[in-house]
Amino acid sequence: MEPKVSICIPTYKQTKYLQKCLDSVLAQSFKDFEVIITDDTPDDKVKNFISQYKIPNLHYFKNPVSLGTPGNWNAALSRANGKYIKVMHHDDYFLHKDSLSKFVKTAEANNCPFVFCNTEVWHVSDNSRRISSPNEVQLKRLNNDPLFLFFRNKIGSPSATLFARNGMKFDENLKWLVDVDFYINYLAKHPFIHINEALVCTAHETPGQVTQEVQKDKIVQIKEHVLVYLKVKDMVKDKSKWTSFFEYLFRDYDVKSLEELNNMVNIDSSLEFFKEVFENMNKGVGMKNFKRRYYNSRFNLSKKEQF
Repeated sequence: MEPKVSICIPTYKQTKYLQKCLDSVLAQSFKDFEVIITDDTPDDKVKNFISQYKIPNLHYFKNPVSLGTPGNWNAALSRANGKYIKVMHHDDYFLHKDSLSKFVKTAEANNCPFVFCNTEVWHVSDNSRRISSPNEVQLKRLNNDPLFLFFRNKIGSPSATLFARNGMKFDENLKWLVDVDFYINYLAKHPFIHINEALVCTAHETPGQVTQEVQKDKIVQIKEHVLVYLKVKDMVKDKSKWTSFFEYLFRDYDVKSLEELNNMVNIDSSLEFFKEVFENMNKGVGMKNFKRRYYNSRFNLSKKEQF
């Protein structure tokens, strides 16, 4: 009999935070799940660590060659048998014994294939914690248009989601916007439900985390934002926000011409759009920077967002 949920845990090298993850899985009151662990670690460190755990319906797979991110995520998804997929990154964990139960009950009660919750964000570097959650305006925008996520990922990490298994995979050409790209494509076809409670904790600044590698990488940031735009451009109704966004992005990373951009990523299918971006990029820079500071300042009492 197939399990209700496949908890997919892609792993790589570390075991310190993986222990918190697995302990939280074992503690769940909802028991109708399987655990799929795919391991990208070059040695047997993770394999030996997992052997200590007696988790019912645990399936461990050592990748014969390193798949990287998100190839390792997809390896776990491809082996899942459950009605629902519950991705748990190896440094994230359930906050409560009934976290998984609340995910499943919400999905089933509303006949909804995509559920996400608030997230407790744990900054390991200084041991501080905060709650990340969308406000009502952001939820309304997301409900009206999933492209909103391109500008503000208010869903967060895949660990904050539960979604019906439908064969969709993460785009292995991406690293930084891989979750945003997946969400946009999933929610373009399916509704969502938001649980206004933190059910998972996501750890930030842990060793080897991809975020630390690519957050300030010029090539990754430029290439991936352009690639995602090229994938969704036919869904875009008002291109003015997108033009402004790319103006800021290119100035931030000192991309000065179409030629330079095209050397990083092929833009032939949207040449006119990016030509317009560069033509307007250096016009009224002072006012544009003022607007940007205003939207991100405490003086923006309406909390209206720029994009």
